[in-house]
Amino acid sequence: MVQASVQRRAVRRAVRTECQAVELHAFKLFGERALDVSPLGMLVQCDRETQVGEDVLISFRAPGGDGPWLEAEAEVARLVQGFRANDRGLCAGLRFTYFEKSSRHELLARLAGFPPPLPQRRLLTARERMAALEQTVVIRPIVTLWDEPVFPLVRVKGRA
Repeated sequence: MVQASVQRRAVRRAVRTECQAVELHAFKLFGERALDVSPLGMLVQCDRETQVGEDVLISFRAPGGDGPWLEAEAEVARLVQGFRANDRGLCAGLRFTYFEKSSRHELLARLAGFPPPLPQRRLLTARERMAALEQTVVIRPIVTLWDEPVFPLVRVKGRA
């Protein structure tokens, strides 16, 4: 069976905890609040802008009343710009690149029982998905027999 979407390998948990996210190349702090955490990464609320692919050193308190501080190396995998109505402002999604096995197990044990974050966007209905598919652009290459630049013919589906 072919899956239409990419499945997550770990469940995120809605855990707000203090952290210190530092860019490695400039050693500047860019975030001090984690909004959700999983054993593979976290979402950090940013105080200033960063870029996708940036290497980060992250230190954060494990969930629970007296949770220990855990450290990991990560990279910025995605940015939330805060344009949507339900966005929490500027945020960076971090993917752990190095996280000690014992720390990962500690985090996994402490995340048990926390709920996943609520979806911020509603799912599209079947009618809305079909309408979106009808608006897709069809690109057909033009083939020529001599050495001239080939420009694609762009046509919106449903129009002549």
